[in-house]
Amino acid sequence: MNYLLQLVLILVLTKLGAHLANRFKLPTVIGELLVGVLAGPAVFHILTYGTFIHYFAEIGVIILMFIAGLEGDLKQLFHYWKPALTVATLGVIFPTAAAVLLCVGMFDFSLKTALFLGLILSATSVSITVQVLKEMSYLNTREGAIILGAAVADDIICVVLLGISTSLFGTASTQNSSIIGMVVPKVLFFVIAIALAKWLVPVFLKIASKIQSSENVTTGALILCFGFAFLAVEMGMSDVLGAYIAGLAISETNFKEQLAAKIEPIGYAVFIPVFFVSIGLEITFKGMQNDLLFIGLLLFVAILGKQLGGAIGGKLFGLTWNESNIVGAGMVSRGEMALVVANVAVSAGLIDHNHYTAMIVVTVMATLIAPSMLKVFIQRGKRVVSGIQLNKTSEAKS
Repeated sequence: MNYLLQLVLILVLTKLGAHLANRFKLPTVIGELLVGVLAGPAVFHILTYGTFIHYFAEIGVIILMFIAGLEGDLKQLFHYWKPALTVATLGVIFPTAAAVLLCVGMFDFSLKTALFLGLILSATSVSITVQVLKEMSYLNTREGAIILGAAVADDIICVVLLGISTSLFGTASTQNSSIIGMVVPKVLFFVIAIALAKWLVPVFLKIASKIQSSENVTTGALILCFGFAFLAVEMGMSDVLGAYIAGLAISETNFKEQLAAKIEPIGYAVFIPVFFVSIGLEITFKGMQNDLLFIGLLLFVAILGKQLGGAIGGKLFGLTWNESNIVGAGMVSRGEMALVVANVAVSAGLIDHNHYTAMIVVTVMATLIAPSMLKVFIQRGKRVVSGIQLNKTSEAKS
């Protein structure tokens, strides 16, 4: 029954962590992430990342992105596809190029190893960002739409670059995987997912609503959520992308409001807190003393590269500098795609296990820092808007 005790501890500690974060005016997700760091191997070793936490965390992040899709606006997402694609492209180029220059220039890495390290830093995960945007009532803004669209494009760009890099620089076994063989299933996934979203999802939910059982529509929505997530994984994409598309599809139906009210309690009561804790549990300080400079510089590159890429991309399409900085901060968080690239790099013999550990630390640290950056820029933007409105009111009165 050890897993029950772990679940009790996670739920108690995450609520306390979120409460303290609120008291210090930090995003609640920061408190939950720090619970993982403090309770995990890095400090007190109360919790360990095992099979139970792994699967609960996977379900948590899938539900989190499904909720983001449910609360999304498909028309707005399509409307901002150009800035989203630009932000994604610059958000890959900047950190990758900076990491290559740093690793080759300062640490004497080979070009191919430096390139893979750069690719690890180029992968974005907006799971944490979504939580902050929801907290700040910013999910359905122009910046929120650009961030979410850029995250989807970022995944595709990283997959393509990973396929090219593996074919050029990997071992014989990884080189046998052709670029076409890696890219075609991803493209096919979008074709199938869009077709299912348009024609299957509305019909499926209508059928579910006519079944005489408790919470039949909610169950139907979860079937779609996990089904799309499974399809995405089977075709080489991220499970959270599949869940997000399923949520977007349902957001276009009449069941949107009903399901948002039902799914959120399921996610936030149990599964999502476990996901946030699991990120902190992957931090360990053992053997890091020899790589502190390497980790510190790569962390700087990881944050600055995404921030600049996102901010410049937003500015090119008419956003103010503060709105552009919100987009940049929203792209800083790393996650599952970074871990996928890191695992491929290890399998291909392009980085050793010491540097793999260092990259995991950089990935988690960037994820820990990103929510506070995002909140600062959003609050600054709200103050600017309030100031402008106050000036207009004063002028109108005078």
